[in-house]
Amino acid sequence: MIEVLLGISYIFIFCLCIGMLAYKIGGRFLELPQPGVTGLVVAGAITITVMTGWFSLLMPISGMFHVLMLVVAVVSAACYRKDLMRLFGGVKPDATGMLCMAAVALAVAYAASRGSFHTDTGIYHAAAIRQYEEYGCLKGAANIQTHYGYNSSYLGFCAFFSLSFLLDSPLHVTTAFLMVLFSVDALLRLRDFRSRSVHCADACRIGTLLYVMMNYTGAISPATDYGTMLMTAYFLTCWAGLAETDDNPDECGVLAIFGLFLTTMKLSAAMCTIVSVFPIFLYLKNKNHKRILFFICLGLICFGFYPVRNVVLSGWLFYPFEAIDLFDVKWKLPREYSLLDSNQIKVWGRCLFDVDKIDMPVSDWLPIWWEAQEHYDQMLMYGCVLSVLLIALTFAIRRMRADVMVLYLTCGANLGIWFFTAPFVRYGLVFLMTIPLLALTGFCDAMRDVDKRSIKEGNLAQKLCGAAGFALSLSIMICFCARIDHYVMDDLVFIKHEASAPYYACAKPYDSPQMQGRVMNDSGVTVYYSVDEEEKNSYYVSPSTCYGSMLDRCVPIGDDVRDGFKPVSD
Repeated sequence: MIEVLLGISYIFIFCLCIGMLAYKIGGRFLELPQPGVTGLVVAGAITITVMTGWFSLLMPISGMFHVLMLVVAVVSAACYRKDLMRLFGGVKPDATGMLCMAAVALAVAYAASRGSFHTDTGIYHAAAIRQYEEYGCLKGAANIQTHYGYNSSYLGFCAFFSLSFLLDSPLHVTTAFLMVLFSVDALLRLRDFRSRSVHCADACRIGTLLYVMMNYTGAISPATDYGTMLMTAYFLTCWAGLAETDDNPDECGVLAIFGLFLTTMKLSAAMCTIVSVFPIFLYLKNKNHKRILFFICLGLICFGFYPVRNVVLSGWLFYPFEAIDLFDVKWKLPREYSLLDSNQIKVWGRCLFDVDKIDMPVSDWLPIWWEAQEHYDQMLMYGCVLSVLLIALTFAIRRMRADVMVLYLTCGANLGIWFFTAPFVRYGLVFLMTIPLLALTGFCDAMRDVDKRSIKEGNLAQKLCGAAGFALSLSIMICFCARIDHYVMDDLVFIKHEASAPYYACAKPYDSPQMQGRVMNDSGVTVYYSVDEEEKNSYYVSPSTCYGSMLDRCVPIGDDVRDGFKPVSD
C-alpha cells in the first residue's frame, strides 16, 4: 500500500507540473479559463502519453526518456511556481475534504496492492508495457502475437510510470492513480450539488464513482479498459460542464482534441470525436478559420503518433480493421490473420464463441447474447432503454441546449458502435451508466424549472409528462440497484478476504508464468512463449507471446530483435 500511495503521489505531481506547462503554452494561442487541479493533471497525463507515443518511435521508453521529461517537469515547476502556489492557495482545506481524499486514496491503494489482474493484462498488457520499455515500438510485433497490434496509448503511459529502470519490481499504479484522481474530484464537486441549476456534469460524476466502485478490485491492473473508461468518464464530465457555462469555442475545441485522444487509448471510444462538430460550427459561425487550422494541427500532434505506431506494429493503419489497406510493408500482418482477430472479437462479444458464426444476423445472435448476460447487466440495459423515453419526455417539457444534445449523441453513437461490433459490457460500461444518469438529472432539472402554477391550474400535458417521468425515473433507479448491490457486496468480500495478504508495504507483482525461449534464427534472436496451455504471458521476458504456434508463421527480419518480425510467407 505504501508503495502504491507513493507512486500515485509521484504521478500526480509529475502530471501537474507538465500540465501547467501545457496550459501556459496553449494559453498563448487560445482563450481558456483557468483549469482546476484535476484539469491540469489530466492535461499533463495526456501530454506525457502523447510524448511517449512519439518518442517510442525513436527510442525505448527507458530511464533516459523519463529523466528527460522529469527535467522538463522540474523546469515547469520552477518557472510557474507562483501559479502552482496560487492554484493551491485558493483552495481552503476543510476536515471533510481532507478526510474524503485520505479515505479514497487508502481504499484504492488497498485494492491496487492486492487486487486481481485483468485477464488481458496477463495475455498482453504487461508484455506490451515491457516492449515499450525495451524497444519503444517493435516492428511487426503483431506477427508474434496479434494483440500487440491493438496499440493502446494507455500502455505507453503505464510504461512511462513503471519506473522499471529504478525498481526491482515495476510499478503498475496508473489505474489506481486515475481512480483516486477522478473519485476525489467527483466527491468534492458533488458537495456543491444543490448550488447548481444544471446537473449534467453531476450525473457524469456519479457515473465515475459507480464505475470505480464496480471495478474496484481491478485497481491493480494497467488494463486498457479501465484507463480508457476512466478518462472517458472525465471527458463526458467536462463536456457536460459546458451546459453550466456560456459557450467558449476554445474550450470546446480543447475538449474535441481530448475526444480525439481517447481514440488512441482504445477504438471503442472513437465516437467521442463527434463532439468536434460543435466547436467547428462555432468557429464557422464566427468566421474564425485560423482557429480551425490551429486545432487541426493540434489534433495531428495528439493523434498522429497512433496511426504511425499502428503501421510499425502491424502494417495496418488501424488494427484490426481491414477496410483501410494503404501499406505494403514486409512486416505487415497477413490480412487473413487480422480478419480472424477482428471476427473473434465480434463473436466473443456476441457470446457466440465460433468464428464461423460471424455472419449470423442480429435477430439470431441477439437472444443468445441477451441470455448470456448477468441479470444485473440486463437490468442496466433496461435502464438505458427507459432513459430514452425519459429523455424524450424531458425534451417535451423543455428544449435542450445544443451541447447537451451533442453529449447524448456522443454516448448514443458509442453505444451503437459497441453493440454492433463487440458488445462486451465492460467495453461500453461508462456509456451504459451515463445515459440513464443524464436522463434522471435532466428530467429533475426540467421539472424544477416548469411553472408550478401552470401545472396546478390544469395543464394536462405537463401533468401527464410529470407523472410519466416520475414513474420512469423510479424504474431507472431500480434498474441500477441490482448492479450496485452486486458490486458493493463483491467489494466488501474482497476487502475482508484480502486483509491478511502481505502487501501493506509493496504491491503484488505481475504474475510470472513459466516461459520458454525459442531461437528464431542463426543470430540467436529469441522469443519466449508460454509453456502452459492457458493464455498466459510474462512481463519479465521480452519479446514474448502467449501462443507458441504463432512463432511458426513468422521470422525475424534481421539479426537483432529490434529489426522486428515478418510473416513466413515473405
